[in-house]
Amino acid sequence: MERAPVYFLIPGDPDTPTGGFVYDRHAVRGLAEAGCLGAVVRIDGPFPATDSDTLSKAAAAIAAIPDNAIVVVDGLGFAPLIEVIRPHARRLALVALVHHPLGDETGLDAAERTRWLHAEVAALAVARRIITTSRTTVTRLAELGIDRSIVHAVPPGVDGLIDLAFRETRSPDGPVRLLTVATLVPRKGQDLLVGALANLADRQWTADFVGDARNPDYARRVADRIADSRLGTRITLHGAVSHDRLEPFWRRADLFVLPSRHEGWGIAFVEAVRWGLPVIGTTAGAIPEAVPSEAAILVPPDDLSALTAALARVLDDPAERNRLSAGAIRAAAGLRRWSDTAAEFAIAATEGL
Repeated sequence: MERAPVYFLIPGDPDTPTGGFVYDRHAVRGLAEAGCLGAVVRIDGPFPATDSDTLSKAAAAIAAIPDNAIVVVDGLGFAPLIEVIRPHARRLALVALVHHPLGDETGLDAAERTRWLHAEVAALAVARRIITTSRTTVTRLAELGIDRSIVHAVPPGVDGLIDLAFRETRSPDGPVRLLTVATLVPRKGQDLLVGALANLADRQWTADFVGDARNPDYARRVADRIADSRLGTRITLHGAVSHDRLEPFWRRADLFVLPSRHEGWGIAFVEAVRWGLPVIGTTAGAIPEAVPSEAAILVPPDDLSALTAALARVLDDPAERNRLSAGAIRAAAGLRRWSDTAAEFAIAATEGL
């Protein structure tokens, strides 16, 4: 039986170099390869907030989608656009892609958190299917009262194998090079990382922070903390770096560290494993699900003392770095591939709808 065409609504520029948009691009590829992609519908706006112009553009775009089509809406836009999505719930098969609940974003006050969680649960009531990027988020949605039978986990993947011989024979001389790859938003915890590194200023290290300054206020706070800690010559803020320009950062790094306060998966963590890097992260959200244990030290989120101790352990002991790197190299060969994600997404988004 011929499958209905799938229209994929993306809130913003699909080429944005963040994990969520990377996932969206592979999901779209999977739909195209399965022969069921109708079109990608791009809606620009100040997501997850919206304004009248954004709602107007979204309403026109959704109204133009033909009857009985499947419409996948990225979770960054599903709840914010629900007032223009809901009128089409009967004529379209609505599929929500949830990376993590919007109310679980770090930096919200209690009222905002409650408002977003209630709004998203109400919005998801019109979805015929929900796709998440982890089993952890499936469980989280069930906790919020979402019918588990319509929720399907399709985790992210990585690109193909890398020849990691350079990593196995590498003997770094000079400072240990730390790398973090993440958008500069409070949830990613770069502020905490600067605090831990300030506690370890007597060690030999340098750090590259790669990531778009998505939250300008937070980015300024991180930069100010670096300056106040007198670490400006050791921590470099590189801003957004496109995927095809990231390879030199992965290749020259000795350690990946990112003290996230929440993750719906953690694409950068798994990419670090793909590059054979030791990982220091947290136990927040789906990180323990995503990151092979033999490659990582995971500490509680927002625990400065534990993060400092983990960093000291890896910085001070080359044997510990080598042990974790060897674990990453072993795990890299068995990592899930983006081709698996793309194919599974196409099935999850269309089967039975």
